[in-house]
Amino acid sequence: MTTAAYLYLGAVLFAVGAFGSLVRTNVAGRLVGIELMFAAAALTFVAAAAGFRELDGEVAALVVVAVGLAQAIVGFALVAGSDR
Repeated sequence: MTTAAYLYLGAVLFAVGAFGSLVRTNVAGRLVGIELMFAAAALTFVAAAAGFRELDGEVAALVVVAVGLAQAIVGFALVAGSDR
């Protein structure tokens, strides 16, 4: 696949995640949409870095993954704590 195809895929994934996070009413559904948007952003960073032949995109993708992991942990704690 070309770089443009990966960028289009990232845009579609981001749009699906944004739509999912806006439409869902429960917390877990919104968190899944936000995680999908994080994955789309990481894909876009890596695709742009491959297209420009730079390492900055991979570093930005690692930061996005770390932020997504922290967000998932906090979201899980909120969902697990709301059952009590």
